[in-house]
Amino acid sequence: MRTVRKRGFLSRAGHYGSPIGIALFLLPGMGLYTAVMVYPAVQSLIYSVIDWQGVRPVWRFAGFGYYARMLTDPIVRIALMNNLRAIFLHLFIGLPLALLLSYALTRKVRGALVFRFLYYFPNVATVTILALMWKFLFTQEYGFNAVLRLLGLGSVIRPWLSTDGIVQWTTNIPYVWQAVGFWAVIFVAAISGISKELYEAARIDGANAWHEFLYIVVPSVRNIYLSASVASINWALGSYIYQYIMTEGGPLHKSQTLTNYTVMRLYSTELVDWGYGSTLAVLQFALGVVVSAIIWRLSRRRREVT
Repeated sequence: MRTVRKRGFLSRAGHYGSPIGIALFLLPGMGLYTAVMVYPAVQSLIYSVIDWQGVRPVWRFAGFGYYARMLTDPIVRIALMNNLRAIFLHLFIGLPLALLLSYALTRKVRGALVFRFLYYFPNVATVTILALMWKFLFTQEYGFNAVLRLLGLGSVIRPWLSTDGIVQWTTNIPYVWQAVGFWAVIFVAAISGISKELYEAARIDGANAWHEFLYIVVPSVRNIYLSASVASINWALGSYIYQYIMTEGGPLHKSQTLTNYTVMRLYSTELVDWGYGSTLAVLQFALGVVVSAIIWRLSRRRREVT
């Protein structure tokens, strides 16, 4: 007669364990995520429809006036355009540059260790130090302008942090510089896992380094590249520190980003408005969700076609 062993709620049930056991193991992480992420998001949603200023405990339903105000706010439009610029720089300059750099470093070029330190340096230094460094480089008297002056290119000298049409790009350069080093490390790990036999077969067929990159490396890291794209878009939508330290959103809010404007509305003594700041936070969250969903949907449709 075959005996049936009674299983406890933490014992293995099938291959993955019992549902109750899995839930107990996930409970601490889910609780922390709820406290840190979900609860503040729900709070922002509530504050965006009530008249609550932080110091006045007035819980009066204010309708959707904050949302209507947001649609006509010119600073919001400026901030969204700056976030779009950041997305463009991340997707079309930062990520491709990181992938090319990682492929070059996996080919055992001379001085690879030095280059790895240089491109990863922004990720080990504090953001405040990096922001102050770039602020110094873009000042009128020193940094890049001093180099241009020595080279006899005085006509190219500009006030990089106070000129409309320029400051919107210069304040995003440190973000891209930092992102290149981070994603290059991820791509190096992914490329190192590609089978050497694929490279050998390609060389036998007469492929050069460029062909290996296009037909072996790019398809092999496609899924990781897609995840990096989604993360980069959310980073670009949340760009804040460099603009705050380098220009404080100026001049005349021209370098303002959505996160920077939201923080100013929540904490600045001159612009503080908790209800409106919470509405801006809801907008930022919604944009991140929508953009991420669109990218995943397009990638899924592409996989179905191929």
